[in-house]
Amino acid sequence: MNFQEALQELGIEKYAERIWHSNSHGELFHLDQYFTLAELVKENNDKEWFCKWFEYIVKYAEQNWERPESIFQHIHKILVQQLEQSNAQ
Repeated sequence: MNFQEALQELGIEKYAERIWHSNSHGELFHLDQYFTLAELVKENNDKEWFCKWFEYIVKYAEQNWERPESIFQHIHKILVQQLEQSNAQ
């Protein structure tokens, strides 16, 4: 699977350019998380849910973060935190 295929699997291919260029230092380490997420989403048939969640998180960052483009580097971390909070309740 390549990067574009991973984003298609997640239903977020329209964000490819923004994800790719989200690190102000040009580092690409954050791209790896999208491959992992794509495999999990495919395995659990959660594409629709993930896409809606992702777009909500991006909109939240655009409205509330000082540097909202960095949201794309933190998607995995935010998802894990929210799932942990949900499981704790």
